[in-house]
Amino acid sequence: MILIKHALILCMSVPLMPHVLIVKGEKYEKEVQIEDCVEGDDASWAIKKWILTEMDDLQKYQIKFYETVFSLVKDDNGPSWYIVSDGWQGAFYYETGEPGMERVGAYLYPDYSTAIVGVWRDHLLVSGRTTQLAEACRSGNVWTLKFGELEGPIMTYSPPTHYSYGVHPLQRDPYEVRTVEVKNSEEPGAQDGLFTTRDVMSGEVIAFYSGLIIYCESSLRALDRRELSDEEEHFRNMYNIALDIGEEDDNLCIDIPPDLGNDVKRYNATLGHKVNHSFRPNSEFVLFTAHPVLGTIMALTALEDMPARMEVSVNYGYNLTADADQPEWFKKLWREFYSESGSGHEEL
Repeated sequence: MILIKHALILCMSVPLMPHVLIVKGEKYEKEVQIEDCVEGDDASWAIKKWILTEMDDLQKYQIKFYETVFSLVKDDNGPSWYIVSDGWQGAFYYETGEPGMERVGAYLYPDYSTAIVGVWRDHLLVSGRTTQLAEACRSGNVWTLKFGELEGPIMTYSPPTHYSYGVHPLQRDPYEVRTVEVKNSEEPGAQDGLFTTRDVMSGEVIAFYSGLIIYCESSLRALDRRELSDEEEHFRNMYNIALDIGEEDDNLCIDIPPDLGNDVKRYNATLGHKVNHSFRPNSEFVLFTAHPVLGTIMALTALEDMPARMEVSVNYGYNLTADADQPEWFKKLWREFYSESGSGHEEL
């Protein structure tokens, strides 16, 4: 069964040896004890290293899960690991039970420290609470885990719809609590900005982007007879982003009304919408396919190694050449950027 760790486990002192994690051409060195079991941050690091660098050497099975693919890694008598999107989007962990039945397990977020432990059915959360990875022990080709005290409210799988955010607008995501914060932007003319609160490696998820799920072409003001100016329309749609699931017939978007999106005291269930635009971004939008509570949403992933307290930026994907109907602030940035780069767009 999954163990909730209440007492400190004492381990014999052994010499410190370097573990080197090589991901996307970069090295991350960390001193960890070489032993069968590791605790705390060393446990998270060991699991991350195993998933991101050693999966090619293990026997695994590919399982289709909605918009993504899981890699199942399992020993005959050991726990089952379902690795999401090559490990960059976390993993599900079960010690007992069979697919299709309710079973106790855990979802580990991409930091491999933050987790939700509870009851799951077909990888959908029936009931669970937040915790942290406390200990990881190597068992054959896989790892067995122990977790800390359960914290926070009871959660269940609750995807957003066109009329519901899925969760309370002020229910913080536990991974974001550890990874990002909103404060005054360092970008000229911007107000809020999104900042890292810990070191993030290239390829790692930084924040999530959820909201109401609507059809992109649907009217957000179906019965409103007022005529809005272009700038007023841009303001209303400022937190509207395509849900990139690759199905043209669905054509779904995520939308947060600006009165909520502009105020983290009214909406902070996810914080990806607070990222500012840059033509030299350090992150990009990706489809996040297996959020334990919200399901399929969007996320920001790092394009480079980012230290704590760095402002996150992303290219919004607006194109003034293809579509001149853009917000004034973007037109200004476009002209400045292409004027400096000499790319020939400064006349726009």
